[in-house]
Amino acid sequence: MKRTFSYLLLLSITFTTHFAVAQEREMKVAAIDWTQVETLLALGVHPIGAAQIADYNAWVKSPAIPSRTVDLGLRTQPNLERLVELKPERIFISPMFQSLTPQLSRIAPVTNIALYKKGDVSWQAFKTYTQTLAKDTHREAAAKSLIQSAQATLATLSKQVPTHTPPLLMMQFMDARHVRVFGTNSLYGIAAQQLGLQSAWHRQTNKWGFSLVGIDKLLGVKGQIVVIEPLPAGVEANLRRDAFWQYLVKQTGHPMLKIPPVWSFGAIPSTVRFARLLTTAIHQESK
Repeated sequence: MKRTFSYLLLLSITFTTHFAVAQEREMKVAAIDWTQVETLLALGVHPIGAAQIADYNAWVKSPAIPSRTVDLGLRTQPNLERLVELKPERIFISPMFQSLTPQLSRIAPVTNIALYKKGDVSWQAFKTYTQTLAKDTHREAAAKSLIQSAQATLATLSKQVPTHTPPLLMMQFMDARHVRVFGTNSLYGIAAQQLGLQSAWHRQTNKWGFSLVGIDKLLGVKGQIVVIEPLPAGVEANLRRDAFWQYLVKQTGHPMLKIPPVWSFGAIPSTVRFARLLTTAIHQESK
């Protein structure tokens, strides 16, 4: 009886140990979409492969992609041979790249997770997205910690924003005459809301939360202009010479704020990063 009990106890311990190791072992995942890459990294999952890493570093910037992560090439045409060599257990994509599913599914199971949906872009949607990715990678505890930390950071930042801060006209330049202007249903708008701020743009936007307009459409909009980098080549020099742009800024009654690159189609990591940068810019301007 003692031998039987000892055997069962040993078997139980062995099973528990193997289960714990399996839970702790990092999944070998690849990700095509940058929003998934930033969220996976924030959850402590380091993708073995990601697409267009140099462009991620320019547009998303943080969290940083580890040097051991292999560049898979273009998001629209990832290097399939390289993916085969990496032997991922799962490949994450977004609806924008769902046409790749037939090819990628021959290499590993493909998980398609959407974030930006018409009428459903909110802080809650960001949390749900994070929890979904966490469940698929066995990182539920990390998701809970990430969400709690993000909410605490945003609450702290909101107390640092001056109460007299005007509504924000947040935009990215496509060229010298056209901008994406972001409304309340955008990442920038959500970050602003979490800080207790408002968007000055109330016209119709697409499912990503922006309107593509000529800069002439900004005339008469009441709010402080916030330009998010990077700017296309030559645009900054052109704006310094553009009398109409200078008038646009002047008629708002507030100086223009410039923010370093933050991924406008991101999730919680980019939201918190934008909130930090925005708070810093507002403070520097108010001095």
